[in-house]
Amino acid sequence: MLEVIDSSLTQIAQEAERRRIARELHDGAVQSLTALLTDLEFFRMRCQHNPDNADQEMETRLEMWQELARDSLLSMRQTLGGLRQQRGPADFEQEIQVLVQRFRVQGYSVTYECTDWPVALPFEYSSNLYCIVREAFTNIHKHAHASAITLFLFMDEQSLHLSIGDNGIGMSQVPEQIYRPGCQQGLVGLHERVEILGGHVMIESVPGRGTRLDIEVPLP
Repeated sequence: MLEVIDSSLTQIAQEAERRRIARELHDGAVQSLTALLTDLEFFRMRCQHNPDNADQEMETRLEMWQELARDSLLSMRQTLGGLRQQRGPADFEQEIQVLVQRFRVQGYSVTYECTDWPVALPFEYSSNLYCIVREAFTNIHKHAHASAITLFLFMDEQSLHLSIGDNGIGMSQVPEQIYRPGCQQGLVGLHERVEILGGHVMIESVPGRGTRLDIEVPLP
């Protein structure tokens, strides 16, 4: 009987790991590559109809494609690194600070506050919460056209709260050539991670005034 239970738990753990890997690849490399392919097709069609303007746009497009390719490579390396060595829950706040600093180096004004956050969380919590924040930041970078980001983490009673905002263009007025399916898919992945932890997400977006995600997750 014990062997049957152990086997079932092993299968559950393996399935959970497969889903985690699929989300990691989707949230990073798949989104960037989808955006890259969509933009390449758009540019190919544009060149066919307006060959005289191709040279004028080439330099700008090449820079965008290089950035997408770098994002994909970085995402793949991070995912592979996670397979080789899982990071413990104690690293959560440190990794968030590294993420915040990386965006500051890229030119964003990032306001970050962390209040009464648990010292240690189960790995499932710390890993999913980090990926939620990273996915939100990635969407801001790719789609929001923002210059400022806010991130507030705090614990209230029996819940963990995450509030992530930006001063970008909002979700309803993203230009067609910039707004790609990957953004919607990324939000789906974000929702899935929150649901795994038994939480919920609220999204507020005002055209021209940015977007805010409020996430509440019950304490383990």
